[in-house]
Amino acid sequence: MILSEKEALHFQHPIAVPGMGVSAQEKLKEARILVVGAGGLGSPVMQYLSASGIGVIGIADYGVINDEDMHRQPVYQMQDVRKHKAKMAASRLWAVNPYTKHYPILVQVKPETIGMMLVGFDLVIDCSQHTPTHLVLNDACIVHNKPFITGEVHNWQAWWGGFNMPLADGTTSASYRCALPLTETYRNFDAGAIGATHGATGMQIVCETLKYLLGVTGDIAGKLYGVDYLHNQRQVHDLVPDAEVLAATRAHGILTADDYGLEIVPDVED
Repeated sequence: MILSEKEALHFQHPIAVPGMGVSAQEKLKEARILVVGAGGLGSPVMQYLSASGIGVIGIADYGVINDEDMHRQPVYQMQDVRKHKAKMAASRLWAVNPYTKHYPILVQVKPETIGMMLVGFDLVIDCSQHTPTHLVLNDACIVHNKPFITGEVHNWQAWWGGFNMPLADGTTSASYRCALPLTETYRNFDAGAIGATHGATGMQIVCETLKYLLGVTGDIAGKLYGVDYLHNQRQVHDLVPDAEVLAATRAHGILTADDYGLEIVPDVED
C-alpha cells in the first residue's frame, strides 16, 4: 500500500467516492505535475491539486505577491506581500496537505531553462495566461512528449484545454498551436480581473486533470472549453490536430526567446 495509515485517514472522504477507492488515491499520489504561474489561475489550481493528494507539485514562478492581486490569489495571506510567490505557495500548501511535496521553482520559463524544468514531471499545467509562455511550453512538451493543459481568464470569459495528450486510438491530441485561432476568439483585452472567474476556471481545470490522471474519461484530451460566466454559456470544441503545424513544431523544436516574443527577466536573487 502506497498510502500511509495517516494519509488514508486524511483522504478518507475522496476514497469513499464510488469508483475511487484507495487505488485511485494512490494514482494521484504517484502523479508529478508542474504548475507554471502561481497567480490568479495558478492559485486555485495549486490549492485543489494539493488538497486532492497529488504526490509532487512543482511551482514555477519568479514573481512576487502584490496587494492588488490578493482578491484572486487566495492561497496567500497579507503578510506574504512582496515575498516570492513560488516559495510562499509551497509553504501555504504544505500547511493544508503535508503529504504532497511542493517544490518552488524561482525560474522563468524560457528556451534555455524549459528542458531542465520538465524533468521528472508527468504533466504540465500552464497558468501563466501569457501567450509567449504558452508557446514555449507547448513546443517543449511536444519535443519531450509531455501532456499539456493551459487556459486563460479574461473578465467574464475563460477557456481551457488539453493538448499533446494521448488518445484512446493511440494518437496524440492537437497542440496549443493547432488551437491558436480558436483561443484568440476568447481573448478580451479590457482591463480588470475577477477573482471568482479565476477560481471557477481553476477548479474546472483541476477536476478535468483528476479525471485524466485516473483514466475516468477523456474529457480534457483534445477538447477546448469556453465559458461566458456573465451569461452562463458554455461551449465545448473538439480540437483537430493540424499535421503541418505539428510537423513544423517537431522540425524546429524549441525556438529562441525572440521568436516567441518572450521578454527575458533577470534571474531571481533568492
